Amino acid sequence: MLKQPFHIAELIARYLTETLTEQEKCKLEEWINESPENKALFHNLCNSEQQRLHNQKSNQYSNRQGWEEVNRKIQRSKRKHYLLQVSRYAALIVLPLMVALLVAKWPSKSIDHVVVEARSTIVPGEKRAKLTLDDGAVIDLKSAEETLVKEKDGTAIRIDSTSLSYEAKGRKVPADKISYNKIEIPRGGEYSLVLSDGTKVYLNAMSTLRFPVQFCGNKREVELIGEALFEVKKGSTPFIVKTNGTLVEVLGTTFNISSYEGEEYKATLVKGSVKIHTAQGESQLLEPSQQACIETGNRKIKVRHVDTSLYTSWVDGKIHFKDQSLEQIMKGLSRWYDMKIIYKDERLKQLRFGCNINRYKEITPFLELLERTGNVKITINEKTIIFDHSY
Repeated sequence: MLKQPFHIAELIARYLTETLTEQEKCKLEEWINESPENKALFHNLCNSEQQRLHNQKSNQYSNRQGWEEVNRKIQRSKRKHYLLQVSRYAALIVLPLMVALLVAKWPSKSIDHVVVEARSTIVPGEKRAKLTLDDGAVIDLKSAEETLVKEKDGTAIRIDSTSLSYEAKGRKVPADKISYNKIEIPRGGEYSLVLSDGTKVYLNAMSTLRFPVQFCGNKREVELIGEALFEVKKGSTPFIVKTNGTLVEVLGTTFNISSYEGEEYKATLVKGSVKIHTAQGESQLLEPSQQACIETGNRKIKVRHVDTSLYTSWVDGKIHFKDQSLEQIMKGLSRWYDMKIIYKDERLKQLRFGCNINRYKEITPFLELLERTGNVKITINEKTIIFDHSY
């Protein structure tokens, strides 16, 4: 296993971000002094010009174009290069360092691959959902052909297998006559819709949204279970999302809400402003790049600054995790890939990793990269992933 290269890469990353402890500093100095090659490699990686060029390239880099180019190269290559980058405590800066260290210093080694007990491929989710109309009629959106449905208030619903759109064409209806629809996303599914006011909603796996066919009155209100990204159309009335005992109130903005049962509640603001209200009367105004968190069993709002792409990239077909526990990572992946996770030892759940993977690729290459860190042994049995210690 490649424990040593990953460990040294982590130490260098900590050195560059000035977060080394005294003990880690001693370990890094020991490695540097082991050989002239190590010393030269270290100075090359830490060269100020090298860092400037790296930062310049990072700022100019397009994730979408980069992935498309990488994917083309993979198809042309005769041997597999698993370009998913995973490491223990993998900060973004660690990833290029790990590659440099492995290529420059350590020769290729034979690495055990993930054990597959029952032959199967765990494939990613797809566009699928179920729509329940106000009269109780249910439409399977996965198999639905492009069609137009009219509600009793005159609202037209354009439906196809990838999204649906509400177009309010009828007269305004009184509050007591409002019709409601509900869209449910199963495990291994995702779907998007445009509400009657023009607000776009992207729903992740195992999520439910209840919403009025046509908004009226002095507010626009929807109810969410699970995870969704909202791009709210600016209007004269506030847009409110009710979920897990909280209210998120906005006028026009982009934000992500993750509110799965038994998990930490997270509201992440991309742009605009939102106000979070709890049932206990607490409220908090968020600014862009801030995230409101409410832990399970604790209704206190905690606010932190975050990289919003870590929480919204799923809409663009990517999955980003940074210094997350294995349990947190696999909870999200299990919903999307519709698989079961088993840990041979509860302590394995607390191992921390970072990853950047394509949401629409099968999961086996990612698991193999995860195993290469040397921290876990992984077995796949049909749609069950088993984690054990790597001895």
